[in-house]
Amino acid sequence: MDKQDSRAPIFIGVVGQISAGKGVLVDYLKDELDFISFSLSSILHLELKKREVTNYTRKSLQDLGDELRKKEGNGVLAKMALSYLKKQKDKRVVIEGIRNPGEIELLKKEPSFTLIGVKAYQTIRFKRLLKRAKPWDPKTYEDFIKVDKRDLGVGQDKSGQQVGKCLAYCDYVLTNNGGIEEFQNKVKRLMEKIFDSI
Repeated sequence: MDKQDSRAPIFIGVVGQISAGKGVLVDYLKDELDFISFSLSSILHLELKKREVTNYTRKSLQDLGDELRKKEGNGVLAKMALSYLKKQKDKRVVIEGIRNPGEIELLKKEPSFTLIGVKAYQTIRFKRLLKRAKPWDPKTYEDFIKVDKRDLGVGQDKSGQQVGKCLAYCDYVLTNNGGIEEFQNKVKRLMEKIFDSI
């Protein structure tokens, strides 16, 4: 897999449902294949810092992302990310936090970009969410469904959260309804296939 080190950077995008297992995929790329990770949400964190906002939630991050896409175009976060990443020396980058097709359309213009989706059953994802217990995560199944619907794009306009539509753009989609080791093996097999095809 080291044959790519002298070539242009390899970009792998990750998109998926809440608590589907995106972090497991990203960790595998970092730990096993020497990728560095860059989240589109880090751009939102920087913008909040400029605005001197210290207390934020998933909703406030989503609202800011929607605001920036409406003002600057749906691909603005991806555009800003690529502008930064192309100045770095990293050869392997996994891009997280993709939530709008406009971001994908821009990223797919890169010759070495591959988009991987991660899916899992809703009930399984809710159990994982309760286990990880992030401060802003919903605590009831009803609240989870509301948050999940917005993330997937239900009732959102074109500049909003559109993870459901993003999954349709994927080059590969992995399902993660089992244990972590089973999913890691799926990731390993997929990465072998991707690197063999580059």
